[in-house]
Amino acid sequence: MPTRHLHPRSVIGIAMLLAIAAPGFANDQAKGAQAPVTISIEIGDRSDLERLSRQISIEDVRGTTVRAVVTRKQLEEIETAGWRWNVVPPRPKLEHTAMCADGWVEKTDREWTCYPSYQQYVALMQKYATDRSDLCRLVDLGATANLVRPHRLWAMIISDNPGDEEDEPEVLLTSTMHGDETSGFVLTLRLIDHLVRGYDDDSEIRALVDETEIWINPLANPDGAYFSGDDTVADAIRFFTTAGGSATEVDANRNFPGLVGGNHPDGNAWWPETEAMMVLAESNTFVLSANFHDGAEVVNYPWDAVPRRHPDDLWFQNLAGDWAALAQTDGPTGYMTGVSNDGTTNGYDWYEVHGGRQDFVTFFHGGRELTIEIYQSKLPPPAQLDDLWSWNRRAFLDFLGHAHQGIRGIVTDTKGNPLAATVEVLGIDRPEDGSTARTDPEVGDYHRLLLPGLYDLRIEAPDFRPREIFGVVVSEGEASRIDVSLHRAIRRPSGRSSPARGKVAPRFLEE
Repeated sequence: MPTRHLHPRSVIGIAMLLAIAAPGFANDQAKGAQAPVTISIEIGDRSDLERLSRQISIEDVRGTTVRAVVTRKQLEEIETAGWRWNVVPPRPKLEHTAMCADGWVEKTDREWTCYPSYQQYVALMQKYATDRSDLCRLVDLGATANLVRPHRLWAMIISDNPGDEEDEPEVLLTSTMHGDETSGFVLTLRLIDHLVRGYDDDSEIRALVDETEIWINPLANPDGAYFSGDDTVADAIRFFTTAGGSATEVDANRNFPGLVGGNHPDGNAWWPETEAMMVLAESNTFVLSANFHDGAEVVNYPWDAVPRRHPDDLWFQNLAGDWAALAQTDGPTGYMTGVSNDGTTNGYDWYEVHGGRQDFVTFFHGGRELTIEIYQSKLPPPAQLDDLWSWNRRAFLDFLGHAHQGIRGIVTDTKGNPLAATVEVLGIDRPEDGSTARTDPEVGDYHRLLLPGLYDLRIEAPDFRPREIFGVVVSEGEASRIDVSLHRAIRRPSGRSSPARGKVAPRFLEE
């Protein structure tokens, strides 16, 4: 239970303690920045953890020790509630040499042991799109909240025809929605480089790029990453900022509509960055996605908000386990074992999260998303970035390959026009989990990711007669192909009954 027998520290006492334990906090307070700090809290049982998760932004749980990031306001609230807490000493600041040198973008043999400035990041993304326009298309997802130092959210599409909609699975990789968790920022940038450079000579990479629409958004919270200036990530913070550039207590990974808790489980309006991701998810049909973080070493799979298991729980365990196993094999002894020996965890089993992106994408859009914690330390020293790449390079490529397993096909009408349809795996999919696959309405293609086995399908589209297909065999390797043509339903005039004789009337989906 929370400790309630302590004499509450006064607000002045909190400020003095923070000034001693984390001097930057006091300085930023003077500037109105409200920079957050990391604390640790001891809990008694699961009920403590569930209550605490609704008050503050938890980032790790080990046994009975909870690590969280809080603003001054939140610290005062949990202090009033009687929680015992300690400030975690701040990480040593990165030296200026941690940033990439001038000319880094133009180098063909650039090193990846540095952090780019914001301008270098944008310039490098633009360079890929210009130099390899046959493979790359740069997409502007929108503006961030900071109006004093404006930033944009950028995504790169990598495919053999990056401007066309094709019969291909769409995969999304994003990183650093928590601005101070930066390893994924550099690693996903390097993945773009690896795919582009390897396309001409590496058959595995060419196959992935030719058969997949790969979206990579390396930096989902540039306001937090470049909190004190566009030339350094040394002062990066976890949270979103205000229009004026000050820190908020809005956690990017609590700001989405919730599996439970309604549209705003965190009690905050959707931030511009959140809305941009919501529009991206709505306007595309991502069948597989990953969200990269730091602060632990584990691969986390749904659900985060509820204890029940996703209908594809075994498939998720396999997906997460493949990443972790490759990382453990390619990494040093002990890598990716901090939270569990096998490097994976169900989200809720670790700690409860409401309004997270993983649940949002998986539930509201029928996707399949993992949250991958790459490194135990936030803002890793630049020299460590090369190691992290070598430990996870094969896992990145293997993850993309998972988009080609299960059952795939195209759903059309009898004239060959693509349909916006759903593909239900009978006996597995459940409405309360939003787990049915959805076609891309522009092409009509679907990609239902499944483990090897025998499956029965039901394909439905509004105003069309549904079809059921039984005994579809899924084997290891490439997905089994089932193309489906649906006949338009005949609606009888009102007042006339349809003949029964054991036939089932068409079931129409709601718009």
